[in-house]
Amino acid sequence: MFRKLFHPVQFWLAKRWPRRAARLFYIVPAKNWVLDWVGRYITRNVQRQFGMAARTRPQPPITAGDLLHYGSLGDFLTHRQHPANAHNAVVVTVFHGQRGDPERPYSQHLEELLAHQAEFQRLVTASRIMEDRFLEWGIPPEKLVCIPLGVDLGRFRPASPQEKAEKRRALGIPEETFVVGSFHKDGQGWGDGEEPKPIKGPDILLETAAQLKGHLPLFFYLTAPARSYVKNGLDRLGIPYRHDILEDYHAIPACYHALDAYLVPSREEGGPEGVLEALASGVPLVSTRVGLAPDVVTDGQDGLLAEVEDAAALAAHLAALAADPALGGRLAAAGLHTIQAYDWPKIAARYYHEVYAPLLGLEPAP
Repeated sequence: MFRKLFHPVQFWLAKRWPRRAARLFYIVPAKNWVLDWVGRYITRNVQRQFGMAARTRPQPPITAGDLLHYGSLGDFLTHRQHPANAHNAVVVTVFHGQRGDPERPYSQHLEELLAHQAEFQRLVTASRIMEDRFLEWGIPPEKLVCIPLGVDLGRFRPASPQEKAEKRRALGIPEETFVVGSFHKDGQGWGDGEEPKPIKGPDILLETAAQLKGHLPLFFYLTAPARSYVKNGLDRLGIPYRHDILEDYHAIPACYHALDAYLVPSREEGGPEGVLEALASGVPLVSTRVGLAPDVVTDGQDGLLAEVEDAAALAAHLAALAADPALGGRLAAAGLHTIQAYDWPKIAARYYHEVYAPLLGLEPAP
């Protein structure tokens, strides 16, 4: 009850307080997930480059005249009725999703978002696939902004041959194996993950592995929780692997140093960050045409792409990389050139110029 009475007083005072510069509050759950780091990179770089007060928070503050950026659909819906939304500019990021499946909660959440689009001023997404979907679903073009994810080029970098060999020895990976990385969660929930998460394509990963069995000395390096479905499948196939659950996002860069290729077998993605991280790490990328992948990668030039659910094409790409190390070298070199445009300071500057500054009247949209 006190909170309900307190909010109107606070907002009344905030609106009448001596004028100050607007602040950016990026709302994320503060659990050291990738979403949290996206918010941290954006706010830190916006503050450094443009002097705008910016920080992440797990819930909206009691302020008026500021900018609230909800880092995901879930964050927005959790706090959709918070009084702060009526007294600040509101931005929502949605990375992926499909409508039309009443059995899937995320589909229902998208319907709720679209039904309440008057409650936010900008909708940001990271891929052209999702931008096209939102336009088709009725989001006005002037309200929709497509800005890709970024990557920390200070942390993600190529490994030298010596570093690669040392990392493999430290992980106990046999020298003569072709090491494929898969670093995303692809099981339901946060336990063992024996039930697969279909949009992440764990069954496609296993089908790809099955087609390569016996043709090359394959080894999978897995991170992230909820990977039992994949591990059980690799056990059945007799394909060796290592699985590490990392507590710190900053431990991920070194994992790429062990790889010969990075595989994204997903049916649906908002990014994933692994697309950018692999390129920044000088690791050849093999991915389905999901999320950011077709926006960032030119097939055959700086990565290798396949249609969704095409395990045969994914397997053929991995086999080609294993048979021709020079191909991997060419892709990696081109990928390092491509990825320079996705350094977080450059992506954060786009957020400032294309979203924050126009909403706050600081400068016209470019």
